[in-house]
Amino acid sequence: MNYTEHNAKAWDVIGEGSSEDGRAQFTQMISHEDYLRAKEGLLQVSLTSSKYVPENWFPSLKGKKILGLACGGGQQGPVFAAHGADVTIIDISPRQLENEKLAAKREGYSITTLLCDMEKTLPFDDNSFDIIFNPVSNCYIENILPVWKECARILKTGGILMMGYVKEEHFMFEPDFSKDQALTTIYKLPFHSLRDLSEEKKQKMLKNHEPLLFSHSLTEQIGGLIKAGFLITDLYEDGDGGGLFDQYMNSYVAVRAVKAQFRMA
Repeated sequence: MNYTEHNAKAWDVIGEGSSEDGRAQFTQMISHEDYLRAKEGLLQVSLTSSKYVPENWFPSLKGKKILGLACGGGQQGPVFAAHGADVTIIDISPRQLENEKLAAKREGYSITTLLCDMEKTLPFDDNSFDIIFNPVSNCYIENILPVWKECARILKTGGILMMGYVKEEHFMFEPDFSKDQALTTIYKLPFHSLRDLSEEKKQKMLKNHEPLLFSHSLTEQIGGLIKAGFLITDLYEDGDGGGLFDQYMNSYVAVRAVKAQFRMA
């Protein structure tokens, strides 16, 4: 099956608010009041689940060209626009992009939105952007190394990539509700929804329009960035907002990287 088409539809459903999926919180555009606070100088955006990105990760955003990669929904884009950035948002979900345009119309700023699959060649010239902002999303695609290469291509030298990802270990477990919501090890890594789920679970996910998931190793996440020509300048871990996994581990990592003047062979 074409998992990209399924995941695009799944995020449309989540973005419409017609899903009980916990991901719905990541599709709700910021309020008018939050936009006004951003206009006054507040810079609060997330790459992961709970924590805000440190403000010192950002240069002055006025006049900067920012790409929100798999970043639709009207959450981060309005904040960047409020700080004077030239913002482009790409996503595979038409609904997420529609929310982005609704936020821009409500607040009266300009934004560029494009329907794109981030696993494919991105429709931008080399050295087009100063910053790429990529919240947790590469768990919904099978191959992430081409993404890092494309990010390196379209970023200017010295440009900043900020990205969030789900730790690979997260995918080994499922809640065991018979044991007071303990986590039970079930899956071997790397995890691949279409390969590793039982047919019953897979069909349930498809019926409920839940996104299909893929785990990625530290070698792919951090090693892939380094080989694509990035220098890692900072990172932090984050939990899942008080959910079950927070009792055991931080499930998320946010990374700040800079495009270097060289790249590994």
